[in-house]
Amino acid sequence: MSLKIRWLGTACFEILLPNERTLIIDPYVDDSVSAPITSDQFLDCHYIFITHGHYDHVLDVSKLAERFRPKIFCNDTAAHSLIEVQGVEPGLITRVKAGDIIREEGLTVEVLPGIHVNFAKEYRRLTGRDLDKKTTDEPLAVIKEALMVMMGTDSIPDKFEEWMTKYPQGQQLNFVFDPDQGNRIYMAGSYPDPTVIVAARRANAFITLLQVLPGNTVHGMEEQIARLAIASNCKIAVPQHHDPLFPGGKKTDLSELKRIISSQPDILFQEFVPGQWYRIDSIGARPISI
Repeated sequence: MSLKIRWLGTACFEILLPNERTLIIDPYVDDSVSAPITSDQFLDCHYIFITHGHYDHVLDVSKLAERFRPKIFCNDTAAHSLIEVQGVEPGLITRVKAGDIIREEGLTVEVLPGIHVNFAKEYRRLTGRDLDKKTTDEPLAVIKEALMVMMGTDSIPDKFEEWMTKYPQGQQLNFVFDPDQGNRIYMAGSYPDPTVIVAARRANAFITLLQVLPGNTVHGMEEQIARLAIASNCKIAVPQHHDPLFPGGKKTDLSELKRIISSQPDILFQEFVPGQWYRIDSIGARPISI
């Protein structure tokens, strides 16, 4: 039995498991500038897994929860936001942390640690200078200033500050999905910190969904991002979170990352077309129609 998967922009994936249950990661499509569908076009949802609490990973959770009543797995901080801000029924939510093992029908999930990108450090790495004191005294100002540099655009959504206030990050989580009949998937939604790379060795995945932040951010980080994919022992590395987060964002240049990963004899670097379904089996990931 094979599983089917499609990328829906940012870090959102829809996975149809071999037992025909549907799993959605980081649902964020309605307010995305690059998602190929809207939330009302999901046909089913049994599970939602959330890597962390920021708005671009959770904004559509309540819409799916109301329609499908899925089991939702997330950190404590995201759980609080979903309940208090979105009105998600608490009984649908299971709070998880790194080290947990989740067992559902036909599926085992291991929760691995992750680390979120540090916005101030990225600003310094990309510009060679520190943010000014006035900016560093305002956490949201740090994030906005850094993101504009990272993404190559100053077009910030009108609700950005509201969303960032209502949806704090919490603990960053990565997930290893192990269907009873099907290939292992590693959701590597994390900055490629050395500690995360060490933890990735537990994944032993067939396919790794590899976070590559958008715009300018990948430049100079290709080797480190590649090491995360290599550590996971995957056969296929699929970039994600590299599409524009803001309108007018700079197109991400994946060429060097692709070159490094493709130089590994046993790893295929495969970019998914947003919205296109792929069948994952022992041969690889092949486009299909559903």
